[in-house]
Amino acid sequence: MEILSINAENALASLASSIGRDPESWEGWHCLNFEMPKETDGQGNCLNWVKNVIESYLKDANGRVFFCNDRQIYIICKGVACKNLGQVAQLICDLLHEDSSIEIQYKIYDLGKDGPKFASMFFERCNVLDFNAKEYADILDKSHEHAIFSLVGNNTEAVTRHFVNAPRVLLVEDDPITRFMVRKAIKNECVLATAPEGNKVFSLYASYQPDIVFLDINLPDLNGYDVLEWIMDNDPGACVVMFSSNSDMDNIVSSMDYGAKGFVSKPFSKEKLLHYIHNHTG
Repeated sequence: MEILSINAENALASLASSIGRDPESWEGWHCLNFEMPKETDGQGNCLNWVKNVIESYLKDANGRVFFCNDRQIYIICKGVACKNLGQVAQLICDLLHEDSSIEIQYKIYDLGKDGPKFASMFFERCNVLDFNAKEYADILDKSHEHAIFSLVGNNTEAVTRHFVNAPRVLLVEDDPITRFMVRKAIKNECVLATAPEGNKVFSLYASYQPDIVFLDINLPDLNGYDVLEWIMDNDPGACVVMFSSNSDMDNIVSSMDYGAKGFVSKPFSKEKLLHYIHNHTG
């Protein structure tokens, strides 16, 4: 697990804005937050104990540790249950108390559920510290706005009467099995068009006018981020949700930074797809 202690606030600000934009993308991720005492002579010992425990118990976890200047420590990781994180936290608290009689507080956030709460807490603390987080706070405020589209064009006659007012979904995915599974999962909720390559999107997007796009990152001809950038340049209000089997921290944050409204890790769940369809298409 990577540990950041230099410019940790800046790195975490970008991450927190992504979590606040769409906590659904961070399902399965947790944050263990320690608050060190303000008057602590043994600050170095505190950090060393935390590092030692992390290297022993969370070494192989997918995530990152942020040692911030305000004596806050944030351990953000995926695939570690709250119960296990609680055990790690209690071990750190016990070790510090035994070694230096230091009492520390900790909180555990389920980022898939408590993402906005975590982001608000982080930015509020940054503002108290006069940290320049305004640009991230503005992004966070805008993140709750959803792109709303209307079904327009001359293609409605090809749609059955049941789907005249249904949202249009465009799936950009080269794997035929994934396309089949997505179609099966949402066939009764929307009108679905598919594209197996990124280049197909350029001609299809204008004619189909999708309400939401599920876009694979690893396409055979183009990088999904290049396709996302093209969509956002041509339709700044577009609702694009990225698809990938690689759901590491940087992939999710990069998706949000490029303008995506969400991130779905593969294998996906039907509920996750329907969440985005229902909440981003009105």
